[in-house]
Amino acid sequence: MQLFKSKATPDAEGYFETVAAAVVQPGELTAVTINGRKLLLTRYEGHVYAFSAQCPHAAANLGDGWLSRFKITCPDHEYCFDVRNGRILWPADENYRLKLFVAKEDNGVIKVKL
Repeated sequence: MQLFKSKATPDAEGYFETVAAAVVQPGELTAVTINGRKLLLTRYEGHVYAFSAQCPHAAANLGDGWLSRFKITCPDHEYCFDVRNGRILWPADENYRLKLFVAKEDNGVIKVKL
């Protein structure tokens, strides 16, 4: 009986395999976990974006929020972030940034660099 999950290891370039590329659709959030780190994946204008599932403002689950084009909105306080660059969109006077990760599509699989 295995008590602990083995940790995923990155490829030679530092990328971790996540899900099949067909799973990540425009306008939808796809939740993945890499070595205990929860991430969300989405597509916008042909690019794959990966970002932390945890809101930087109050640690809410952004997977319960809503995505509109390139904007993810937190379900708790409605803070909004741009998934393309991590910048806060609302409220404008705050300094929080969404944690982004480099993502790419390779041979039908989405890979993410932590």
